[in-house]
Amino acid sequence: MLNISKSSKEEIKPFNSMEWMDADTMYYGVPVEWIQTDFVFKAEDEGVIVGSIFGHVEEGVLDIKDIIVARDKRRKGVGKQLMEAAEKFGKDSGAHKSHIIFGVGWPVENFCITQGYIRVGELKNHFLHKDFAVYEKTL
Repeated sequence: MLNISKSSKEEIKPFNSMEWMDADTMYYGVPVEWIQTDFVFKAEDEGVIVGSIFGHVEEGVLDIKDIIVARDKRRKGVGKQLMEAAEKFGKDSGAHKSHIIFGVGWPVENFCITQGYIRVGELKNHFLHKDFAVYEKTL
């Protein structure tokens, strides 16, 4: 009889390593290590943090998880510089594209478009039942 139970990443690691090597070879033609390299950048003005961005690079994709700029520092180039730092990190880490999601209609949408991002999809009824947009950019 099949039993489903809680586990840990450590416990299932040997099973996943073997099975994903086979699956990756079938789907990608080669085994893949799936290495994730995290990044975190901050913007400071006179020693005070006024913005941050973080995410990771995994197998050629820069995934921006979060970017925020202090309300009184918006529209002053802080976000642009944070994005540039993340994209440089991505390129230096071998990323060929950047990916970000955020709520539909949020002001960050226009910002991302000015940074060269293109809307490639929508996630209906996503976080907290809100619609989210998926944007990407070739690096």
